[in-house]
Amino acid sequence: MTIWLVFAVYVIMSASGLLLIKMGSEGSNLAIENSIFNIQLSPKLLIGFIVYVCSFLMSVYLVGKMKITLFYPIATGSMLVLTSLFGFFFLKEHIGIPQLIGMGLILAGIITLNINQVA
Repeated sequence: MTIWLVFAVYVIMSASGLLLIKMGSEGSNLAIENSIFNIQLSPKLLIGFIVYVCSFLMSVYLVGKMKITLFYPIATGSMLVLTSLFGFFFLKEHIGIPQLIGMGLILAGIITLNINQVA
């Protein structure tokens, strides 16, 4: 059961990292001026990057511990749904009926693909 706890933390960290990167990108600047590379990164962007890298390291651990046919579909689908929900709640992005139907189909697909593998 602890592998599923690590998995849940991985999905939350990955979606949170993306959210922070999105939020922090608004206060950041990348430019080349007079042949000089100028970079200004906001604290949210840096924290988001660190959280996302940590989630990547967790994914490396999880891939080694889980079947790839179990890990990848569940991780991808879960992150799509959670990232959409984060966008809705924290960024005030619109989620319409087609998106809700799509999220439901993603979740149904995850369950269908892995119904006999989860143990």
